[in-house]
Amino acid sequence: MRALIEKEVATPDPDEAACRRYFEQNRRRFRSQPIYAASHILFAALRDQTDSFARAQSLANSVLAELKRHPERFGELARAHSACPSAAQSGSLGQITCGQTTIEFERALERLVPGAMTDALVETRYGLHIIRLDGKIDGEALPFELVAERIAAYLRESVMHRATAQYIARLASAAEIAGIEIAGAEAHRVS
Repeated sequence: MRALIEKEVATPDPDEAACRRYFEQNRRRFRSQPIYAASHILFAALRDQTDSFARAQSLANSVLAELKRHPERFGELARAHSACPSAAQSGSLGQITCGQTTIEFERALERLVPGAMTDALVETRYGLHIIRLDGKIDGEALPFELVAERIAAYLRESVMHRATAQYIARLASAAEIAGIEIAGAEAHRVS
């Protein structure tokens, strides 16, 4: 099937002008990701384990209240209470980008300004977090030269997909499809 399609379906390679047009029309897709320097305190808890979740939530809320009064104690309290290996580094996760944490964690980071801490607990599948954004480097627009090959591959694949679908549709519309009659089929039918 693949050999037939390769033989019968010819698709042109996208030229630089087509790639540049796509780039200009979709600039928001071609940005580097922001880089966050973040720290957190994790209180491991699963919501469906009601008792342990309630205990973790109570402890997390008391630690959060203490941090609101004394934010300088973040590292100390992370070392004392966090269930994450980052506790050994005072809760520091180092530099992270989108996709390296859970979506809830990322949303909390996006809302923070450097130096700020979440004012409420952030729940993820790992438990409850208190998150502090230590720094942020915004994503930047990528130059066309850096993404040109990726755009060309995408356009090439897109054109090939459409051309293949059209070729198969033409074959199907030109085909004569007929069934066969099975003798005695009525006798074996179950009511």
